[in-house]
Formats: sequence, C-alpha cells, structure tokens
Amino acid sequence: MKQGLLSAIFLFIISYAHGQDIQQFLEKLEGYQINNPQEKVYLHTDKPSYSAGEPIFFKSYTTIGVKNLFSSLSGVLYAELISPSNDIVQRVTISTPMGAGIGDFTLSDTITEGVYRIRAYTNWMKNAGSEYFFEKRVPVFNGRTDNVLTQTTTEVGESDVIYKINLNSISGLPIAKKRIQYAISEGDKVVERKSKSSTDLGLVEISVSNKYRNPILKLRFENVDKSMVNKIVKTIDPKLIPVTKLFPEGGKLVYGRINNIAAKSINSQGLGVGSKILLKQGNDSLGVINTNELGMGAISVFLNSNAPIEALATYSDGSSVRVEAPEVYESGFSLLVNNLNENKVFAQLSISSNQINNADVYFIVHHLGEVLFVSRAKANKEELVFSVDKQKLPSGVLTLSILNSQFQPLIERPIFHYAKRDLLINKIALNKDVYKVREKVNVSMEVGEVSDSLRYGAFSASVIDLSKVNTSYTDEAHILSSLLLNNDLRGYIEKPNFYFQEDGGLKNTDMDYLMLTQGWSNVDWSKLDLDIKHKYMPEKLLKLSGYTKKIGRSKPEPNAKLQLISTQNYLDFIDTTSNEEGYFEFNNMMFPDSVKFIITAKDGQKGKNNIDIVMDEDLGYPIEDRTAVSDKWWDINRKYLENLKSSKEYFAELERVGLKEKAILIEEVLVTARQTRKASEHSSNLNGSGNADQIITEEDLSTCTTLEMCLSGRLVGVYFQGGVPYNTRGNQPMQVVLDGMYIEGDNLSMINILDIESVEVLRNSNYTTVYGSNGANGLIILTSKRGTSAMRNYVPKGILTVRPQGFHTIKSFYKPAYDVSENIMFNSDLRSTIHWEPSIVSDAEGKSSFHFFTSDAKGRYLLLLEGLDLNGRLLHRHFEFIVD
Repeated sequence: MKQGLLSAIFLFIISYAHGQDIQQFLEKLEGYQINNPQEKVYLHTDKPSYSAGEPIFFKSYTTIGVKNLFSSLSGVLYAELISPSNDIVQRVTISTPMGAGIGDFTLSDTITEGVYRIRAYTNWMKNAGSEYFFEKRVPVFNGRTDNVLTQTTTEVGESDVIYKINLNSISGLPIAKKRIQYAISEGDKVVERKSKSSTDLGLVEISVSNKYRNPILKLRFENVDKSMVNKIVKTIDPKLIPVTKLFPEGGKLVYGRINNIAAKSINSQGLGVGSKILLKQGNDSLGVINTNELGMGAISVFLNSNAPIEALATYSDGSSVRVEAPEVYESGFSLLVNNLNENKVFAQLSISSNQINNADVYFIVHHLGEVLFVSRAKANKEELVFSVDKQKLPSGVLTLSILNSQFQPLIERPIFHYAKRDLLINKIALNKDVYKVREKVNVSMEVGEVSDSLRYGAFSASVIDLSKVNTSYTDEAHILSSLLLNNDLRGYIEKPNFYFQEDGGLKNTDMDYLMLTQGWSNVDWSKLDLDIKHKYMPEKLLKLSGYTKKIGRSKPEPNAKLQLISTQNYLDFIDTTSNEEGYFEFNNMMFPDSVKFIITAKDGQKGKNNIDIVMDEDLGYPIEDRTAVSDKWWDINRKYLENLKSSKEYFAELERVGLKEKAILIEEVLVTARQTRKASEHSSNLNGSGNADQIITEEDLSTCTTLEMCLSGRLVGVYFQGGVPYNTRGNQPMQVVLDGMYIEGDNLSMINILDIESVEVLRNSNYTTVYGSNGANGLIILTSKRGTSAMRNYVPKGILTVRPQGFHTIKSFYKPAYDVSENIMFNSDLRSTIHWEPSIVSDAEGKSSFHFFTSDAKGRYLLLLEGLDLNGRLLHRHFEFIVD
C-alpha cells in the first residue's frame, strides 16, 4: 500500500514537472510573439493596368497577426512605384491611423512603358525583410509621348544573347533607318554604351554578353514627331533551363517508412510547367508524380531500403532530364500530413527504430509563435498520430511543429487553413440588372450578421469598363490571397489567385502542393531566449532626427538645445535636446508634403550656435526583383494596343474640356535670346520670386569687387555696421538668407559676388510676415547662380533648412454627375475607370451605399469590392453587369 502511494506521488511529480516545462516554453513563445507581431499590407488599386498620364489610385489596408485585425501598431505606410529597371519612380508616405489609408501615384506623360511594381510596407515590417512586403505588378503603356510598338524576340548564343527588337508606329509602319542609342546596365553601373541603326523593316539587333549578371538594356531614339522615346528590356538569364526539384515532406526521407515526396517543375522562363516525374529505387518503381499546371505535385511512397532514389522528369514539350533526389536516411523522422479532411488536420510522425526512446514529443500548431494548439505524446512506437480540430484554427498559413523533449524542432511544415467563417458575410445589390449609357447606378451593401456585436468595417470599390482594361482574376493577388497567403510565403508565387475558387472555395490539393514546395515565415527558434533589439521601430506619426556635432568635426555636441520651426507658421515650433551622442529627434509630427522647416541649435552651456546639424536620411529599403523571368514582360504598348488607343481618345476629350493639358515634351531647347529678369526664378523668397521691396540684379553687381561693398549705400533703408546689414527701422541686424539657408550677416564678405544672381530686400510687413520671428527686422534674400556654389566658402552654423517627405496629399477622383447641370460635359465619355470609391464605411447595422454613372461605352463592366471589418473578416466580391 505504501509502495503504491509513493509511486503515485512520483508520477504526479513527474507529470507536474513536465507541465511546468511546457508551460515555461509556451510562455517563451508567447513572449516571442508579443515582441515580434506581424504586420501585413494589402493595396487595392482602381484597375490592373494604366496609361502614361493617368493617376494610380489605391486604398491601403494594414493588418496585424494571423486574425488580420486592423493594425494600431503603425500609423505610417510607405508606398513606392518601382520601374522595370528597379528604380523608385515615386515614393509616397500614407497616414494610416486606424490601419487604413488612401493614396495615389502620378504617371507622367513621359514615363517609359513596361511592367512597374507597387511596393508597400511599414517601418516595422523591415525587420522581417522585403520578402514579406506587399508587391503588385502594374503594366504601364504610353501613347502620350511614345507611340512606338516593339516586338522583342531573343536568340541565345554560347557567349551572348541577341535581342531582336522590331520598331513600329501605332499604325504599323516600320521605324526604319533610325539611329538607336542603347546602354547596358549592371546594377547601378553602365557597362556598355553604343548605337545602331534600325533596318528598312524597323529591326534592331543588340548583343548582350553572358558575362553580365542581371543586365538591363535601355534604348533611346528620336520619334517621327521629334520627341525622345525610351524603352527598357529586362534581359533573360541564358543559363536557366527547365528544372525539377524534389521536397521530402518535413525535410527528410527515412527508409522502412511511408514518405511523402513533393515536386516543383519550372521551365526556362522560371514559371511552373506540367511534368511527369518517374521515381525508382534500384529496380523498384516507386511511382509517378503528375504535376498540376503550375508544376507542383506529390506522392506517398514506401522506401524498402536506403538505396539512392533515381528520378526522371519529362516535360510537356517531350524533353526529359535527370533530377537530383534527396538522400534516404536510416535514422530519423518523417512526416505525413492530411489537411484534406473537412473537420480535422491529421499528422503522422514516423520514427526510426533507434529513435524510439519513450521521450516526450510535442505537437504544436502556431503562427509565428502564437500557439493555436498543443498536445504531447511519448516516442514509444514507430508511428504517432496527432490531430487538431479545424474549428480551433484561423485562416492562413500556419506552422505545424513537432518538437522533442528539449523543445527543439524535429520536423516542421506549413499548412494552409481556410475557414469561411473568416470571410465577411455580405449582401451587395445593384438597383438594376441592365443599364443605359450615362445612367446612374446605385449600389447597396450590408455586411455581417444580426448576431454580430460589431458590424463596422472599411471597404473600397472600383468599377472598370472591361472593353478598355485587360484583366485576369488569377494573375495578381486580391485581398484574400495577399493577406492570407502571400504575406507569409517566401519567394515568387505564380498566380496566387489560382488557389481560390470563384465561389469562395479553395483548391485544397493544389494549395497543399504549394505548402510542400514553398518557403514560409516561421519562428527563429534560436532566438527564443534572446532579448531581441529591433533595428526598425513602429511609427505612429512622422519624425525628424539627426545629430548635433561640433562644427567642422565628427565629434558629437551633446545636450544641444534644438528648435524646429515650420515656415508655414513661425509661431509653431518644437523644442528638444540632443543626448550624450548628439542624437536628437522631433517625433509625433503630422505635416503634408512640401513643407519647409528651420532647425536651429545652440550649445547647452553658452548658448552659442557653433554647431553642425546633420539630419538622418531615409534611404528606403533595398529593392529585390521577385518576379519570374517571363513576368518581366516586354512590348507593353503592343500587348495593350487597344487599351492604348482608347486612352488616347479619352485624353483628347479631357484636353477638350480643360481637365488635362496636352502632352508636350521638349527635351532640348536652344536659347537664342535671354529675357532679363528682375529676380532669379530660383529664388527661395517665400513670397515668390521678385516679391520684394527692392531687387539687385547680377548686372547691378558686376561693377563691384565684394558683395558688402556693392550693397552698402545701394539698399534703401539698410546700412552696414561691422559688415552686418541693419534695418534703419529699429536699427536691428537683418536676417540674411542664402539659397534658402539662414546665415549670419557678417558672412556676406565671404560670398563670391560673381556667384550671386539676385538680391532681394524685404522690409515691408507684407513680405516679412511669412518669415515669422526671423523676419522681424527684415531680410536680405541672396540667390546664387545655378550650377555654382556661392556657399563654398561658408559653413552654416547652428541653423538648417529641411524639406522632409510628409504625408501624401490625396488627389481627388473625377466623378461625372449626369443628373445635374455641370460646367464640364463630355462629348464622348470614354473612361476606363468608371468609378473609384476608397472610403466606404459600414455603419452599426453593417450598411453602406454609393453610386456612380456609366460612360458612353456599352458592354460588360466589372465591379470589385474589397475590405475587412473590425473582427478581421475579409471581403472580396467581384461581379459583372451590362450596359446596353
């Protein structure tokens, strides 16, 4: 009896100890998740492709965690438009105080045709790397200043690739005998710069050596209308060949056990290709993997020995290639996961004989450390089966981890769970089935259910004319595939919408193939016990930061007193103090683009301004090209020719009614006569160039040897004392401004008079008020000649003018209203984006509505609605209606 009681106590202690261990481990995971929350971004654009001269409108959604709740972690979003040559064409900063924001890009009339990319991220997201940023491809064609069609083919040689580019006008005529200048760039460096003439048929052939890594080919030539045309060709990698890779489920094959082997086949252009992979082990045929259209498939096999596996892949074109197969191990663990059951996820862990040790094995389902399910078993037999109820799991990419008794991963793999309860129930109705041209369309929405405690949500809607916009539902990510899939997977995902069915269902088998062959975001187990210091911190609002340094030296000036003054309101200022390293920041700021600030600094002891102010630069984030080879499309003007023609007609109508200026491109102007200006057009005068009490031109200064000598006696109401200009009103020293930089008055003698283009004197309050306290005693505005450096002998002390990038000012979307009298009336309404509604908000009952007018085009229109509610439930609806 006593012995039995001791045994029970011992078992209780052991069980309690294990419980303590797993609890401590789960607390570590929870701490990791809390310190490393995942933000995700999605951008809904008004349409999938654009013309030069158009704006790109977008609505941004920033969510946090696996449940996709609106993020309150970050209030600032960066969105970038990236060119085919990987240059940032435009970068805007969007305010997202509740996780939602609105923005736009402006495509200039001279933008080069090609496939551009929109990239969006928060500062916090930089910690995880750009693989998890939002990216979207945007084809841009140019019928404004380009009007040239290209047709590009390649011929791969032993040492180079020949690019054969046919040039034609929109009417189809060859651009013959035209001198084409071209440059080959490798990274930021131009490695070749040459020229060639097109043939009578408009063909130009350019050789690009294989010695260059990821080169970009740029062409430039004069069009028939004398405008300059630029083209970009993203080169192919001649070393790429069709390839197949095999992936053991969980990462390892173990003989004497059932193993699941997945395959991924891609063609020479980097895209998935259908294939058959024959697997053999010795004389035994293990089976055949038949891949889907995206090149992915899997098969379960029993391995009788640890003999090498042989694999032969045969592609759709009939070619075959030997495939390197993974090694077969005698010892270890293998995994089989069944995620096709409607109610449960099953996982079978197979254990080699020498690993059966009765130790604890833990089965955990989590998302970046947020534990969703955990169970424990003993490694006391060859096969352990775990299961988890799908009702416990949220939608998205989850990680299934099997850990040993020391909580180290034995085997892991991602699974994708898709629950319709995470989709927002909705009722969207149009007031009619068929509409006439220029007729009003009323759209009503109701989201959620009556039983929901919260039915508020944020949504966006776009309507496009399908006759004027090419679109494919499967090519680019929508809000479901982006927030649930793309944001957790590494690398390039071809056709992300392919896995989501039109009726809201999921292609479960194809999705599981993707999970077996794609890398994913996961916990870094080695960092669980570390106190991670993040390089990039969340941003609620904007900030300006930098360092104060001893003048002319790199040594910091600690405890300097700084003041930030807005040039829009000189009574609006912020004070701060630099720390021991000289670092300072002005944070929690909100200001629009193009606002200038003045920063002043004085030392903390004597109040002297002998300080250099060095501002931190926002260098953005390195650009990586994640697209596959064939997605680096060329010949966009030709591919979108019909869209290009209709856009030209639409722009002509906008020009007629005065909503758009005609595209005028002047590359070079020969100046034959010069008109004398009273003040430099580049003047920093905040009132505008020439708005001053007195102006001295460079001609007036030409007879003097020094600036002080020339100005002394010439400026009305100004006298000089000790080289410093004083205002006769009050006899106080005036503020001198050189090219927007506030300088000390006694530095006038250090400026080369030959560098000055104009001098403006501001004494009247009409001109000085805009300068606030700095204009109290009047100002002298100096403007140097362009291309010179009037400041080369001057080192500014304790004052700096900056123009940081502020929050983007939203451009309005033009919406014609045909039921009221308007000053603007189209003769022909040829819009491609019929409507853009980025600010739809459902009320407490889940209801909202909007309206728009159809154009003059008859045919099929597409309405796309996206967004999410406060519970993180996602909405994606698209449907067509007819205009007759």
